[in-house]
Amino acid sequence: MRVVMLLAAACLAAPSASAQGRLGTVEKRPKLAAGADTNDASPYFALGARSLADRPDEAAAAFYWAARLDPSSAEALGGRRAALLMRKVPVLKLYMEGSRRARTSKELIAIDTMQLRALRLDPLYYRKYDWTMLMAYYRAEYRIDYPTASVQNIDFAIRSDFDKASPYTRGWVAYSEGKMEDALEFYDLAMQRAKNTGYIRIERARALTMQGLFPRAIEELRLASVDLKKLEADKEENVVFYNSSALVEHSVGVLYARIGQVDSAKAALGRAITEDLSYFAAHLELGRIALAEKDTATAISELGLAAELAVDEPWVHYLHGSTLLSAGQHADAVVALKKAIDLEPLHAESHFALAQALEKNGDRPGALAAYTRYLVISPRRDQQRRSVATERAAGLRP
Repeated sequence: MRVVMLLAAACLAAPSASAQGRLGTVEKRPKLAAGADTNDASPYFALGARSLADRPDEAAAAFYWAARLDPSSAEALGGRRAALLMRKVPVLKLYMEGSRRARTSKELIAIDTMQLRALRLDPLYYRKYDWTMLMAYYRAEYRIDYPTASVQNIDFAIRSDFDKASPYTRGWVAYSEGKMEDALEFYDLAMQRAKNTGYIRIERARALTMQGLFPRAIEELRLASVDLKKLEADKEENVVFYNSSALVEHSVGVLYARIGQVDSAKAALGRAITEDLSYFAAHLELGRIALAEKDTATAISELGLAAELAVDEPWVHYLHGSTLLSAGQHADAVVALKKAIDLEPLHAESHFALAQALEKNGDRPGALAAYTRYLVISPRRDQQRRSVATERAAGLRP
């Protein structure tokens, strides 16, 4: 028993090479409030949100650990991206002002890759931390000219400047504040002035999605796709790398699935794959649709393709492995789940599923070790799985 516990402790202590690739430099765990569950992503999310404006270093660490404990979360990646941009004022300035140097900065590209990962997990997730990031940039700019001004006076001046800003910026501000009607009005004005409206239509679609207006969002994305193709064909134009045609079709597929038009969803996701053969997120979504339809064979096939393409995304390998487990393909499930754990050893659900797969496969010592690891790293609120793991571990001990 002591050997198993030491293995679990080693698993907790070892940094994941994949986590470094996905999330950047390993961060020291920030201190949580007394009694908080350090195995639970939720208090890290709360700390990140609470500290982002004034303590971006702490927020960056909090979102890092939230993303490791919950690798399915687009919000954790989006929060960490915002915090990493905000922790260095020159980097934030470079990003916000979007010069040619910004487009070639290795540091900015690495940070923005987190946005790409977030959008592939959820192409329509709400970027709730953009507002805090915007305010940090403008406050830093005002501090240059007015170093002794109060925060209240600076924020009043920023608000006044927002009222005179471009329609696109005002739309972004309104979206970031959750004022979707205002965002749509400003984006409409921005489109009247824009040479190419594709990127603005994508933002309109995201605002419409937040309002639950899915058919209108789908139409915006359809029009955005036409404009994006023109941009992609024009080598002189700059295209933000995560506003690709594949991502637009992925978004359309997700929206069609939400309104129950499954055939249209599948067609859109098929177009996403045609646009980009390496686009794993479309296979992931097709796998989820197949699971909802109880088409296990198709789900396994699509999730397997997603896992082949998403070599460093632990959540994808976990979904593939848990689906294989449910289908009774225990040996294959063990392989997939071990891969998920190699990529992210702190994801508790992967250990629970691996324990079940090993037990079904007849590996009692391995199953005992996996259940024990799960009990060490799982959040306290996961009572049902913890009860099962405790019972199964007791039954497996010699």
